[in-house]
Amino acid sequence: MSYSVGTLTTFVMPHMQNVLGDLFGGELMALVDQAAAVAAIRHAGGPAVTASIDRVDFRERIRVGALVTCAATVDFVGNSSMDISVEVYAEQVSSGEKRHTHTAHVVFVAIDAEGKPKRVPRLVPETEEERARYNRAEAHRGRQT
Repeated sequence: MSYSVGTLTTFVMPHMQNVLGDLFGGELMALVDQAAAVAAIRHAGGPAVTASIDRVDFRERIRVGALVTCAATVDFVGNSSMDISVEVYAEQVSSGEKRHTHTAHVVFVAIDAEGKPKRVPRLVPETEEERARYNRAEAHRGRQT
């Protein structure tokens, strides 16, 4: 599971803000989607596309000037689909203060050269934390069907 972690880090710039001076929700969702794509493509060993973003929890605002890191992990796989968790952290660079601000759940599907779904490798949880993430994702998937 640790091989396919996807991390994306960027500064929140003025063009990314909403009318309150915070990171615009759509910008955040784009960053979440990109980090999840890295994890999905690594795990699939090739192209993968977003199937759904079925949950984004907005916990705290992120101000312009913050350093934002999105950390994505593949938590469960089906035949061609991958359930991915993305945790978002905001850092005040001058002080080093870091906060967990958002969490998202995204599903990606691996595709072949013709754009058809293709089988992905099985997921092997190795640590206690990975097994817990796997079990949560498996339960979440069971509630969705």
